[in-house]
Amino acid sequence: MAEVKRPDLKFMGDTKTAGGTFGNVKMTGNSAFSGDVDCLKLTQIGELDVQGSLRAKEFKLTGECETGGRLDAGVVGGRGEIRCGSGIRGERIDFTGSIRANGDVEADSLELDGAIYVAGLLGADSLDVKMYGPCRAKEIGGTRIRLRRSRATKLMNLANVKEDAVFQAEQIEGDTVELEHASVGVVRGNRVKLGPGCRIGRVEYRDELNVHAGAAVKETVKRS
Repeated sequence: MAEVKRPDLKFMGDTKTAGGTFGNVKMTGNSAFSGDVDCLKLTQIGELDVQGSLRAKEFKLTGECETGGRLDAGVVGGRGEIRCGSGIRGERIDFTGSIRANGDVEADSLELDGAIYVAGLLGADSLDVKMYGPCRAKEIGGTRIRLRRSRATKLMNLANVKEDAVFQAEQIEGDTVELEHASVGVVRGNRVKLGPGCRIGRVEYRDELNVHAGAAVKETVKRS
């Protein structure tokens, strides 16, 4: 089977084009695609609107991105705001700003400085979130989970929020779970550390449980 040709794209200013298969895409300004986009690398400075799904081996954003469908990428980086009509899948996500997905968000590694809203599952082998605003996910799962409030406030405007930075979830499950300023129904883990501002309904742990004086837990269960 012949290899699909991947032409490069480079635009500046206000542009609108059809979706398609591309190589390297570099866009500055207000950019819009009317369909699905499949590319090797996409670099956007400004605003990006993809009416379909976006697939890229590498995606770097400085500004705002909105997709009607999924975002699938090997590497996601940059700063700004990402809004997805469906879910997000990435190998490595390292982003500053806000992420909002009306589906699941899954990654091998996810590091976020900002705010995140996930309608479904937030899952990563390594998950590290420094909150600059309120965060929410229905469920969180992973190997190592660390959620905490940032000591700084310089990115509050970037996250476009004024509410307290608290992570809300129905359930969190991981091998190692470290939480601060989290409101969670059930937390399960081998090693669980609950810092200040945590409000937890039930904790199920296997090896170790540390609870800060400023945390509240209604029920704890040690599993064998």
